[in-house]
Order: sequence, then structure tokens, then C-alpha cells
Amino acid sequence: MEVVSLLAELRYCLRHRWARSGLIAAAIGIAALTGVTALWWPAHSEQNALEQQISAKRRALARAQQSDELARVYQRAQKDVASLEGKLRHGATQAQLVQSFARLARKHGVRIVSETYEEGRNAAAQATLSAELAVQAPYPALRDFLREVATLPTWSEVHEARIESAQDKALQKGRIRIVTYRLKSA
Repeated sequence: MEVVSLLAELRYCLRHRWARSGLIAAAIGIAALTGVTALWWPAHSEQNALEQQISAKRRALARAQQSDELARVYQRAQKDVASLEGKLRHGATQAQLVQSFARLARKHGVRIVSETYEEGRNAAAQATLSAELAVQAPYPALRDFLREVATLPTWSEVHEARIESAQDKALQKGRIRIVTYRLKSA
């Protein structure tokens, strides 16, 4: 019954000229909107599909770059571990360390004023030999000396470096503590 009364009211409204014009305009608008949507929808879907493909390729490229970087880091770490194991097996004596430090100091123009050595007494996996060097040189020479400690055939690390100006402003005085790791003797 409601449908019949709704149709009757619609027929009554369509008698008015503005109502008919509005209904025709709405029908034209709906048809135009349907036509535009029919043209737009496939292009929109294609664009979304292309964007998803681009995103997938970007993710794949990023994963490939990350895996390449991880492989390079792993290879570098493998080389570094082999190098450290070789340095650890080197097992330099105190006399050899004195010679190595003196050679490195001469190379960079650093003067070793005094040096003290102390055997490590800890229960760590590696035995250590600590060297404390009092040095004197221009700052660039000290910097290069400190940088090249890692190139020695032993596993030696600079644990502490205190550098201060000497009376001669061109020279710097420094106290450097270098720890050398060695395999623990069984």
C-alpha cells in the first residue's frame, strides 16, 4: 500500500513544471556521473595496480640491497676475525713489542721518552701486556702514530691517550697506554 501511495504522490508532484525539470536534471546528472565513473574506474584500477607493482619492485630492490650489504659486512667481518686470530696467534714478546713501538715511532717522528710494561694478571681468555709510553712529538705525528698502532702484527689497542702541550708549542707531550692481547699459555 505504501508503494501505491508513493507513486500517487510522485505523479502528483510531476504535474508541476519545476519538479519535472528537477527530475530530468537529476536523471541527466546520474547518467553523466555513471558515464564518468565507467570511464574513470578502469584507469583508476590500472593506476593502483601499477603503484602496487612499483612498491613491490622497490621493496624487492631494498631487500636485495640489504642482502648485498649484509653479505659485504659478513665478508668484512670474516676477514677481520681472521686477521684478529692471526694477530692473537702472533704472540709477541715484550722485546718484540718494544721494537715494534720503536719502529713505528721512528716512522712518524715520535720520540719515546720512557716506557713501562706490565703483564696482565686477569683470568680472561687472552693474556695481556700493557705498555705505557711517554711520548713527545708534533700533534700530526702523534695522531698518525696512534692511528697505526692497529696495523702492528700484534693485536694491540690504544686504551688511553693523554696529550698536552709542551713548553715548545710545536711539540705535544703524551702518555699512551697500549694493551696487547696474546693467547693465554696453557
